[in-house]
Amino acid sequence: MSRHIDRFDPRTQLPPVLIRNPKSTFFSTTFAGGGEEFFDTEIAEWDHDVYRQPVARYAGEDITVEPTERSTFKVNEIMTPKLQERRIITGSHLKKRAFGENAYSPNNVMARLAALQAEDLEFCADAVDNLIELQWAQFMTAGIIPIVGDGVDRVLDYGFENKEVLTGGERWGQTGVDILDSMRRICDKLAREGHAVDEIYMAPDVWKALYSNETIQKLLDLRRFEMGEIAPEKIVKYGAAKPVGVLTDPWVTLYTQNSTIPGTTTPHLPPGTVMYVSPDAKRNKIGFGAHMWQDPDGQWHWAPGRYIQEFHKEARPPREETLVTSRAMPIPFDMRSWYVQKVL
Repeated sequence: MSRHIDRFDPRTQLPPVLIRNPKSTFFSTTFAGGGEEFFDTEIAEWDHDVYRQPVARYAGEDITVEPTERSTFKVNEIMTPKLQERRIITGSHLKKRAFGENAYSPNNVMARLAALQAEDLEFCADAVDNLIELQWAQFMTAGIIPIVGDGVDRVLDYGFENKEVLTGGERWGQTGVDILDSMRRICDKLAREGHAVDEIYMAPDVWKALYSNETIQKLLDLRRFEMGEIAPEKIVKYGAAKPVGVLTDPWVTLYTQNSTIPGTTTPHLPPGTVMYVSPDAKRNKIGFGAHMWQDPDGQWHWAPGRYIQEFHKEARPPREETLVTSRAMPIPFDMRSWYVQKVL
């Protein structure tokens, strides 16, 4: 568009069009029902032990059984990862009209500055939320969170063992594979450990393979009818799990979940993946480690928080900076309370 405007040509300022991609918080809200926990340190640790139900032994008369050895517990120590997003405002951002602002708007520099400050704070907080969601998706599906970024390259490994990959003729959809039997096996395994599976979450491609099975299709179609009426579910929020059916053996509700990592086409729930979830799997917590920062008056602070907000100003060159930091990480309640299966 030409920089010169012909004042004799009529023109209209149309309403601005802002396309904002939706944000999913399914994993970080669904599986963190235990709430939030704040630490006064950067390093967090917890004791881990598995209590096995004891079984007494038979003994002959005048004989005492050998004592049972005490198990040793593990101490898990983790440096809480630092999540951070930063935005800068310079004079060039303030001289031009803002998005959606009328070309003849009376807004001055201070009005534009206030709008940009609010926009930057929301942008940085959203970025932190999106990385927390990715953390939780990786934690729930693999038990491993890669901490890779500026000046950091390490792995947060929770030692998650309740996962398997089906290969060859064991995969769902292969000839002769009994999908229901495959489901029962995992549900029975968790039941023996005290966790009753009541929900199963599937990637969309798994649901397609599952519903292609004639036996399961008939069971689900019958279950969806109630007094001659079909009751479809309506999903409102992006990324929320979509209920697609109920099975009675095993007795579970089936869901599909389909959201992607912002800026990519990579799904949070990997393709071919099934998650078997018990109520205890939703009792994990989000932990927040402490962070040190300096306020505009030069005072140092040390505290935890979901969003640690910092605002800095520089004179040469003149600019303002918005910085949001968090030291978030998942805290497991019981790593045996869910199971992840790669079935395709």
